[in-house]
Amino acid sequence: MVYHGPLKRMLTENGSPVQYFMDFESDFVNVNQMLGCELSFTFSHYKCMNCKQEKRIFRQGYCYDCFTSIPQAGEWIMNPEKSTAHLGIEDRDLEYEKRVQLKPHIVYWPIVVT
Repeated sequence: MVYHGPLKRMLTENGSPVQYFMDFESDFVNVNQMLGCELSFTFSHYKCMNCKQEKRIFRQGYCYDCFTSIPQAGEWIMNPEKSTAHLGIEDRDLEYEKRVQLKPHIVYWPIVVT
């Protein structure tokens, strides 16, 4: 099968085991079912996940202009300890940040066995 679309963060479904999905514009693929299969990816062009313009990607699927301005790419995304929504302090859009940051999260913590 051939799927077309941007390569982006996978969707997950909590379960045992966790299910991973690649989400395309017209379909999705359950990655768990593809384990052990041979896959190939071909680059065709850049496209910003926010403004949809064919601009070179800076980080997280966004062009530089979007990455530095939209709330979905705020510093707290990669560094959750820098979240300030619980204090009522805005990074880029306080309402968005409250909606995303102030809800239950599953945190994976590495266990080190020595």
